[in-house]
Amino acid sequence: MRLKVLSRRYRRLKAVAEASSLLNATLDPRAIGERIVDLSVKLAHADRGSLFLLDRQASMVRPLVAQGADLSLLHVPVGTGIVGLVAATGKTIIQNRAAEDPRHSKGLEESLGYRVRSVLTVPVRDRAGELVAVLQLYNHRRGGFTKEDAEFLKEMGAPFAVALSTARLHQELLGREKLDRDVKLAAEIQRAMLPQDFSGVPGLEIRALFRPSLNIAGDYFDAIPTAWGTHWLALADVSGKGVSASLIAGQIQAFLWSRRRGTASLREVTSELSDLMLSLARGRKYATLILAEWSPDDRTLSWVGAGHPPLLLKRRGKVEALRSTGVPVGLLPGRTYDLTFAVLEPGDMAVMVTDGILEAGAEGPPGEFGMDRLLALLRSARSGEDLLVRVHNALEDHLGGSPPGDDLTLFCVRCTKD
Repeated sequence: MRLKVLSRRYRRLKAVAEASSLLNATLDPRAIGERIVDLSVKLAHADRGSLFLLDRQASMVRPLVAQGADLSLLHVPVGTGIVGLVAATGKTIIQNRAAEDPRHSKGLEESLGYRVRSVLTVPVRDRAGELVAVLQLYNHRRGGFTKEDAEFLKEMGAPFAVALSTARLHQELLGREKLDRDVKLAAEIQRAMLPQDFSGVPGLEIRALFRPSLNIAGDYFDAIPTAWGTHWLALADVSGKGVSASLIAGQIQAFLWSRRRGTASLREVTSELSDLMLSLARGRKYATLILAEWSPDDRTLSWVGAGHPPLLLKRRGKVEALRSTGVPVGLLPGRTYDLTFAVLEPGDMAVMVTDGILEAGAEGPPGEFGMDRLLALLRSARSGEDLLVRVHNALEDHLGGSPPGDDLTLFCVRCTKD
């Protein structure tokens, strides 16, 4: 009898060794899962089997392989049902009279499509003892599952878990590489959608400094021609940064371009944008904004400030910082905004910046770049291009080679029309 037991154990271990080499030949999680289930069903004399992966972040156990079952019906919260209970406790459960066990789920039989008499559910752990998956076998062909079956499957768990973990890591790396490619492509598209040539705006020399802190930015600037011979000049800074902020920035751009042929005033457009953002983002995102309108016929620049850093106006050598009079768009419902205007003479400049410039370096020893430094640079600048060079160099010196903690955008207009 003992010889028979040892012989069976030898055959099982040999099969596991052969299976391990096959598992290491692929990095496809499903192929690995199918091989694990096939081997376990064969060696434990079961009829069918399923393999569930543990998703710790979502506290769920999700099916990877389920022979003859509808996978969509087998997603289980940790702690719920037999599979969820094994995932929560890490303890094996043997049910040789499943119908009499109150923990037995009729939903399992519905998903499998046949009657379940016996069930063996074991945790799959890696060599460090970390639970990776749950293996479940159904209907022992020779009566019932034994403790020996359970112990054997637990021993097999380590090489199986290593193969699954390696495959999952490989998939995650592939996913990250794809995400990186997608983000880089999105950044290229975003830059292409921002204005590259401002020569079509009569009476103004326009320059822009744009440096995202990540590949993709939540800052947005634009010069939008209207149906009435004027141009809207916009600078927005969406809360946060990265992909989510860039999505909102794209919505702001689309909204403004959709309104450029209408008759609504800047105040009305800004209020409408605020309500739209609040409806879409539900208060999770907002944006500071300066929306200006340039009328070349009378050299008038009018603007609305929504929670944005001051618009800087340089006229006859003097610089004014004109603060916003409204709250950021998308923050509160039913907001109204005041309109400010100024008549520009040739050589006068209006400068808009996002707070990324003013707060650059705030988290490090240099302290923030600050408004005073920006005002000094504007006073000494002879043109928009000169201002961009001065600000760029000053920021580089201030940051000392460190990457900015936020998107950096400066939008400068200089009146050239007599």
